[in-house]
Amino acid sequence: MLFMLSDKLSENTLRHIKKAIDEHRLPSLFIETVIQYYTPLAQWMALRISQGQPHILGMQGSQGSGKSTCAHFLQLLLEQEFKLKVAVVSLDDFYLTKSERTDLARKIHPLFETRGVPGTHDVALIQNTFDAVRNGKSVLVPTFDKAADDRLPISQWQSIASDIDVLIFEGWCVGVPPQTANQVPEAINALESDDDPAAKWRSFVNDQLKCDYASIYSQLDTLVALQAPSFDCVFNWRLLQEQKLIARLEQAGKDFSGAQTPEQIQRFISHYQRLTEHAIATMPDRADALLHLNADHSFEKLVFRESG
Repeated sequence: MLFMLSDKLSENTLRHIKKAIDEHRLPSLFIETVIQYYTPLAQWMALRISQGQPHILGMQGSQGSGKSTCAHFLQLLLEQEFKLKVAVVSLDDFYLTKSERTDLARKIHPLFETRGVPGTHDVALIQNTFDAVRNGKSVLVPTFDKAADDRLPISQWQSIASDIDVLIFEGWCVGVPPQTANQVPEAINALESDDDPAAKWRSFVNDQLKCDYASIYSQLDTLVALQAPSFDCVFNWRLLQEQKLIARLEQAGKDFSGAQTPEQIQRFISHYQRLTEHAIATMPDRADALLHLNADHSFEKLVFRESG
């Protein structure tokens, strides 16, 4: 199946795109990426959506791969060019509170105090969001403050309207399957060998993927993945992401003292390495659409699984 680029995006859409590029602090040439990759992705998505039936789109990508940016521009294109009502939520916003993760770390394993891996999210809240969207009801979605490493009060949660057509659910391990039993025991980095020598933490993580997370992911209508070339790229991407977060907080006059140093980022992403590499290996056979990234963070190609 072929998906052709629009001859011309509307002037109104182009204005919104240029504004979004400025807001994301992206170079003006990024509009070429929007036209070459995000536009055909939006066209393809519009063809998959049935009127009157809310569609849940899962979007997976490693740390710093650009999931949030992709989700934002896809929302913009679907709304402006196809007149669809779209909401975006992040897996990150469903993190357990800091106190809940501290409790989990005490009961199961100390590594669970660090947010990120399966087991550190409120799956019941994700299910509640999906149920509300499916049933045409409005719903409040939590907002997580990464600088404070905690969930914001309910008065600052995001409100999702009752009549949306598409919910984009983006996250680093969205749609990722569990590993096989023989893949889990062997440590793959210093964090695992030093802090989890008995594999208790990573086994619990894998069990979460088998059960609660698998149940959530089975409800996705479409899965899109941003495919990193290797895990080696992730540190630089994650560092850039943190620098942008600091710049935004500083510009807004907010406290950024909780932001991570390069050394902290290196340890932080070690928590994600196992499943990031697993996602790189498995997404080509699982995702409905795959955006291939180069090491320089630019896109290389867009592949739709139906088209081979």
